Amino acid sequence: MIKRTVEEQILRSISFLESGRVFSSTDFADIANQNTIRTALRRLTLAKKIDALGHSLYYKRICTKEFPYGYRPKHQSIANAIARRFSWKIFPTLADTFAYFGLDKSGDFVFPSTGPNKKFEFDLFEYPRPVEFRHIPLKLSRIADKKAFMYVQALVALGEDSEEMKRIFAKTSTEDLRTVIRKITYAPLRIQNVFLKELKSRDNDGLSDSAKANAEKINNCYEMAQEKRKLARILRKLS
Repeated sequence: MIKRTVEEQILRSISFLESGRVFSSTDFADIANQNTIRTALRRLTLAKKIDALGHSLYYKRICTKEFPYGYRPKHQSIANAIARRFSWKIFPTLADTFAYFGLDKSGDFVFPSTGPNKKFEFDLFEYPRPVEFRHIPLKLSRIADKKAFMYVQALVALGEDSEEMKRIFAKTSTEDLRTVIRKITYAPLRIQNVFLKELKSRDNDGLSDSAKANAEKINNCYEMAQEKRKLARILRKLS
């Protein structure tokens, strides 16, 4: 068996990646320790086999006739590499959410994440905008998947009674709505309640007994929370 150097192993791993994929030393933790990987990446950069992007990120430039200077790394790929490096969980930007639901609205390009509020600018690379992250509460970060998160993100940004949110619900099948409800069980009760209310308005009779009981439980908890808030406001005024 031929023993490969660390640089050769890294290049072999990179060869399986798509064009413009961004990576950092943490992506090669199975090859060697971090100091060895960082040294190898610097050597590969000096040898012009990979390109440095900044903030300890790298990418392999692939040149073609159409792109003689190589593909520019995608915004999402850079964000994913940063998230992997710091072990953050990230979610789609508001702009991506609006695009997913086919809304003619402009949204920001800030990635909601489990990490801190942070902005990465790349001075050594002609990139059109910084890659920015915004910390989100634990309850939102525990939403099961990104599609369900986009529904919640759209609801928070647009409002329950907005025409855009009504169009989103209109285009969502009952089965998809049930799936979203199952995956947002850790979201705040007021958010869950909006989706449950939409589901009830469609087919309350079609729900199973357990689903009805779960919906009733969430509604009761939500109403109790609302009563506690009202009581707290009254007590603050009296104090």
